[in-house]
Amino acid sequence: MAVGSTLLGGRASAADVARVEEDWQLVVNQPDVDLNGPQVTCVISPSTADVAYCAFDVNYHTQPDYSPGGLQLHAWDPNSPIVTCDLPEVGLMQQANETVTWTQTMSLTDGVLSFAVVNGQSLTWGGFGGGGQAQISVSTTLANLDGYDPQVSLTNSGVSFASNLVTSLTLTAVRYYAADGTLIQQVTTPQVVHPQD
Repeated sequence: MAVGSTLLGGRASAADVARVEEDWQLVVNQPDVDLNGPQVTCVISPSTADVAYCAFDVNYHTQPDYSPGGLQLHAWDPNSPIVTCDLPEVGLMQQANETVTWTQTMSLTDGVLSFAVVNGQSLTWGGFGGGGQAQISVSTTLANLDGYDPQVSLTNSGVSFASNLVTSLTLTAVRYYAADGTLIQQVTTPQVVHPQD
């Protein structure tokens, strides 16, 4: 068991993964209300984005059409219609030097794959993701989440518009849990998505 591991490589445990948590941090230097910038999307997937994934849009909505501001969660599965969740927090980012933090979760229980955003904090929207307000579920044939790879999250997440307004977007930690809630592994090395060298 490798609790406290600092590598993003393979897990050092035989226990099946039933839940994954990703901690994210977005630092914005100066948002632009007129341009609705920046726009950020962070993705989590049980294996690859070609199979299924959930995206969290920050400061804009993409589904079913673009709309500025707010927060939206949406899940994609090649065999099912898109599932969306508009968080109740609305409005455009407009605070200089704002730091936004949140945790994206993915869990598997009895053939149901659930995605959620929890523990969100920001100047623009205050606290968000509490009380199950940011959660969506899809059916799945997956037996576990052992195919999860944080590199998929890093590759498919980023600043989709006005990246010059963003100081950094970082995956700060990843935690793997067994079905009984036991922590299998914790990865604490921050992985920077933006800016790239």
